[in-house]
Amino acid sequence: MTTRSADATIKGYYYQFDTSILKLLELRADVDSITIEGIEDIDINTATDATTIQCKYLSKPRFINSAVREPITLMLNHFVNPSTPNNYNYVLYAHFENETPGSEPTIDLTRLKEILTYTENKVEKQHHTDNGITDTKLNAFIRQFKFVFGKEFNTQQQEVIQKLKIKFNCTDFEADTLYYNNALRIVIDKAIKRNTIQRVITKAEFISGIDCSKKLFNEWFIKLRSKKEYLKLAAQGLKSTRALDPIRSKMIVVGKEILTADNSELPIESFIENLVSKYYKLNSALRNAKPLAIILDCDSATLISIKRVLINNELSFNDGHEGICFSSQHFNKEPVINTTSNAAKILKSSYSVKLISKTCLIANITTIQQPSVLLNFSKEDLPSTFTSGQYFDFKYCENLKEIFKLLAP
Repeated sequence: MTTRSADATIKGYYYQFDTSILKLLELRADVDSITIEGIEDIDINTATDATTIQCKYLSKPRFINSAVREPITLMLNHFVNPSTPNNYNYVLYAHFENETPGSEPTIDLTRLKEILTYTENKVEKQHHTDNGITDTKLNAFIRQFKFVFGKEFNTQQQEVIQKLKIKFNCTDFEADTLYYNNALRIVIDKAIKRNTIQRVITKAEFISGIDCSKKLFNEWFIKLRSKKEYLKLAAQGLKSTRALDPIRSKMIVVGKEILTADNSELPIESFIENLVSKYYKLNSALRNAKPLAIILDCDSATLISIKRVLINNELSFNDGHEGICFSSQHFNKEPVINTTSNAAKILKSSYSVKLISKTCLIANITTIQQPSVLLNFSKEDLPSTFTSGQYFDFKYCENLKEIFKLLAP
């Protein structure tokens, strides 16, 4: 694993996400669950236990009382609040740069009071005294509280990846770029849900969701990577999953931000023609090769202009009669081909590429045949109903030239 480029704030969030993944993998029963951003950062619920965890990645070199005062105070407040359940176990999982897991200080009554004591405007405050929390209550809280020094960021992330490797019996590369990426997506998608009940996930749901036949790259994963490493990993992912095999049906969605970028080095018409030459070149492509489907997020005038250039360059395409009366049935048809004398390669084809607008795709998404591989080069996601095959989500390509490097290495 290479050094991460995320800053301290982002690293803190991802540390919590990695901890959530770790806790999900460690659950024993399929029905056991965690709630992300519940009472605390992570709530664990099993048939016999309820635990709530505050997760902190702190830049301080050593443990000091002030660094843990706020999270412990929040946990204590929940414990003594008569309107909330107090049967939870409370865990503060906090990383300090020079502290080692297993060497945590004992949090007894004296130490807890020290943590809860602070100075405000040169006046000493005691949270427990000011809020009428008795020693009996404090001792009861201590019995249900545990303080754990957290592991270093990359060390913990490697632990997560190794657990995924064991769980899915896969290679290091697959565990990192495929399974970890999907695990990260699932956890973050849960974390941003508005309602608490939507932020609950069982172990069974989590494991089922880490399906490498679905979304393989996403923006959360990419934020942890440098641009260069992202492009390298993306190319490796496409190669390792055989997503670009000519015999697999592929749909390429190009977002408007790509189409309006500086594409002077590779205009859209040349981009399409070069891809056709790579995957469906007549007298070269094998007879079982599939023509690409290219979806462009542009207006009708731009699309007509592109089609006009392709027609002038004698590149035949299937657009389902978009612009006249779109027909999904026509768009879904396989090309009629003639093969070479040995029947091995395509000599002639009724069309060499499929080409429609994104607006047309969305309007007819229930009747357009889904591809084996969907490659989304757009800031916008496609409806989840249209992502049943392999779904590569590339949000960090900036122009057509970068896309072409990934698709035609």
